[in-house]
Amino acid sequence: MATKNRTVGLQLATTNSTIYTVPNNWDATISSIFVANDSSSPVTFSLDWYDSTSTTFYTIAEKVPMLPNSIIQITDILYLGQGDTIRGLASAVSSVTVSIRMEEGFAPTQF
Repeated sequence: MATKNRTVGLQLATTNSTIYTVPNNWDATISSIFVANDSSSPVTFSLDWYDSTSTTFYTIAEKVPMLPNSIIQITDILYLGQGDTIRGLASAVSSVTVSIRMEEGFAPTQF
């Protein structure tokens, strides 16, 4: 199976924004998520993932408080199939950046 390593990132808004979507004919193993508070004020963030097979959102983190200029790392958490997404939001605009590191595997017959 062909694989590729990727990192994607997004600065969160106060409404849910999609950070990553697994491409068609691929699956993805999320190895780490870095969440950084880029501001000098305390903020909160929330993350969830969408399972396209069951059409259901599942919470990863809900209103997690972050100190000013801090970072949180979440590791070894998810295996996603094609069309699955990770999205997030923050309590303040332009304050929280999320970076996701994954390995994608080509799997056209799996889906």
